[in-house]
Amino acid sequence: MFLWSSKYETGSSFIDDNHKKLFEIGYDVLAFMQSERNEVNTSYFKNVLKDFMTYAKFNFSIEEDYMSEIEYTGFVSHKQEHYFFIKRLCYYDFDEIITNKESLQKLFEFIYSWLDQHIISEDLKLFKKQL
Repeated sequence: MFLWSSKYETGSSFIDDNHKKLFEIGYDVLAFMQSERNEVNTSYFKNVLKDFMTYAKFNFSIEEDYMSEIEYTGFVSHKQEHYFFIKRLCYYDFDEIITNKESLQKLFEFIYSWLDQHIISEDLKLFKKQL
């Protein structure tokens, strides 16, 4: 999971670079989960999660600006997906997640599956790329 693949390429190098960064941050989550708890600083992990949210918001704003600029017909629903993703992440208590492997696993699976499906089903459509 969280390995970049050509199946995610939109054709926009700027957007693809942003998506790659999200995958890199997500990979840090995976690395944390696979490491021994005592080898990883928990404040570092909290920062990784916050970095992911910050970068996701940045990426979403870039996409939304682009959609607005081209008057994309799916703008409203695409923007709502971004909003609900961030809103759901805000519900997680990162302090608790760090100490609970099951919660951490659920968060990781949610982030990966959402990102994977969103890029494939929405972002590729936005950039008119077919699989």
